[in-house]
Amino acid sequence: MIDIRKLQLFVAVADELHFGRAAARVGIAQPPFSQQIRALEDELGLKLLTRNSRNVALTSAGMDLRTRAIDLIERRDRLVDHVRRTANGDAGTLRLGFAASSAVGRLSKIVRRFREEVPGVTLELDDRDGIDVSAAIRRCEIDIAIVRYPFEAPDLDVVLIHEEPFIAVMPANHPLASCATVCLADLAGNPFVLFPRAASPGLHDTIIGMCIRAGFSPQISQEASAWLSIMGLVESGFGITIAPKSAQSICSPAIICRAIKGTDDRARLVIANRRDVSNPLIKRFQDVVRNSVQSDI
Repeated sequence: MIDIRKLQLFVAVADELHFGRAAARVGIAQPPFSQQIRALEDELGLKLLTRNSRNVALTSAGMDLRTRAIDLIERRDRLVDHVRRTANGDAGTLRLGFAASSAVGRLSKIVRRFREEVPGVTLELDDRDGIDVSAAIRRCEIDIAIVRYPFEAPDLDVVLIHEEPFIAVMPANHPLASCATVCLADLAGNPFVLFPRAASPGLHDTIIGMCIRAGFSPQISQEASAWLSIMGLVESGFGITIAPKSAQSICSPAIICRAIKGTDDRARLVIANRRDVSNPLIKRFQDVVRNSVQSDI
């Protein structure tokens, strides 16, 4: 196998067509430089250069080798650069999982911020039910996930990145739409539109628990996995819902959002990943998320 260093020396002399200048260019003395070029010719069994006391010229084999050697060296340099950037968290592929319940508000902003700050990383998004997220991380199907808390996964690293209040969401013609705020008890008796528990068990149980503590068990008339679909069902009159405040960003003018008074419950967003995996891209993503939250995105 030809030593890449010999190819680099050969390209230098092929460019300069002068052994002294080529040796000075690569920073070694001329005698060992000339020895390396002769060793390369011996390895190939070919004459690459014709030389006399006055001139150095490339043979046809030398001209062909120069072109291919330059390409090989450039590809080697790109490979080394890519590996180093991957080790620093600036290149590679990061598989990001998320549940539909977390795909509103901050998720899109975090993803956009990460792609802007680390353009060399390919971000693969994997949308799946919340119950599947922890198993997918353990099976190494995804590297990191953004999910709603509570997220029961004691064997994973889970870091809180954002929390916000809940709001009541209703059609614009709902009797409570004229109120500045609402109490949870005021929502009793209304049909609810909510996501299936499998989509985000923690968030689902939090919302149901809020209602039960207010004295009623919500009657779920329709289910949809994505918040956009839930809002469409609310607008169509299938019921009302309780959602994280950020969900109001996708509400149409035909939907009214009202703050809920009398409750300290918060919708929490966390990032989760395996503890035993050393992946610089995970730390880079965590840093971007942390900086995004601190700057309020």
